[in-house]
Amino acid sequence: MDFSLSEEQQELAGLAARILEDRMDLQHLKERDRSDDWYDLDTWREFAKANLLGIALPESVGGLGLGFVDLCMVLREVGRQVAPLPMIPTLVSAALPIARFGTEAQQAVLSMVAAGDVLLTAALVEYGSEAEAPATTATADGDGWRLDGLKGSVPGATAAELVLVPARVDDGVGLFLVPTNATGITLERQQIMNHEPLFEMRLDGVKVDADARIGTPEQGAEILAFTINRSTVATCALVSGVADKALRLTAQYTTERKQFDRAIGTFQAVGQRMADCYIDNQAIELTMLQAATHLDEGTDDPLEVATAKFWAADGGNRIAHAALHIHGGVSIDVDFPIHRYFLWLKRYEFSLGSATPELLRIGLVLADSPVLQ
Repeated sequence: MDFSLSEEQQELAGLAARILEDRMDLQHLKERDRSDDWYDLDTWREFAKANLLGIALPESVGGLGLGFVDLCMVLREVGRQVAPLPMIPTLVSAALPIARFGTEAQQAVLSMVAAGDVLLTAALVEYGSEAEAPATTATADGDGWRLDGLKGSVPGATAAELVLVPARVDDGVGLFLVPTNATGITLERQQIMNHEPLFEMRLDGVKVDADARIGTPEQGAEILAFTINRSTVATCALVSGVADKALRLTAQYTTERKQFDRAIGTFQAVGQRMADCYIDNQAIELTMLQAATHLDEGTDDPLEVATAKFWAADGGNRIAHAALHIHGGVSIDVDFPIHRYFLWLKRYEFSLGSATPELLRIGLVLADSPVLQ
């Protein structure tokens, strides 16, 4: 498979990089960390002016009508600059399933998303339940639905206007578009190491109309898998950018920091550690690109998604720790750039999950696959 970027993808990534490099200096990022909303909505609007928010949205709603891989290239640049933007919750977890399965009325919100006027989010995480089998319930209530349950790690819930809520229904799974200010929703902010605004969302008798459900009853499991797979691979794309920049910052440091009158990069132990990080970085990028490419083609391969997820979590963890160890004492200074990359890599490692369960998932898929003679 050829992972060379097209000229259009290079231009999109370059445009995103130029916007972010002009804005994401260390002082600005520290100010965003201290703010309550965290998201840099001024930069978000600059992305909207450049139509970077509409990359994967249909032309009918003001988007560019491009693919998921194109969006992942921009996500990598966001990761490289550790930019506090609601890219994944708005453009992937919520907007993509709406664009693919939503009614014309539901898709009307996408034009406001592309214009940078509306943020969306999704409540995909629950305590003690797999994302594919939510414990939150949706019960028929007159002409609509009643939602009850508890969701965790909901990104930017106070800034978003709508949240996509998967819930268990009598005929399987349903996904519902719910206003974040609906009666019965309670939000409590969670403490996250990179300061991203994640919330615990309690739904207590939240009522929505029948037209809040996305897709047909038969499509529920398909829509949820579509959403989870793309959200996972989008996270891997973001991690790919964070890991790549962390690796480059560390490599540069090894050429400047001297010990015994020699650059520490000339020491064998440091060189070997950096070589291991390079391999991890390549694996994160390539497995992400392979999964994203097949998702773009409409092939939702659970093995490829799981492989990308494993490398982003496990490889990202190794790069994060190596970057801090090689930087030495200066790495614990929160005013030094590498510390921020460590926090982001650890945040997404925990979000993606530990390596062992993912390896077990991959092993089960391989075990069930027929052996080619």
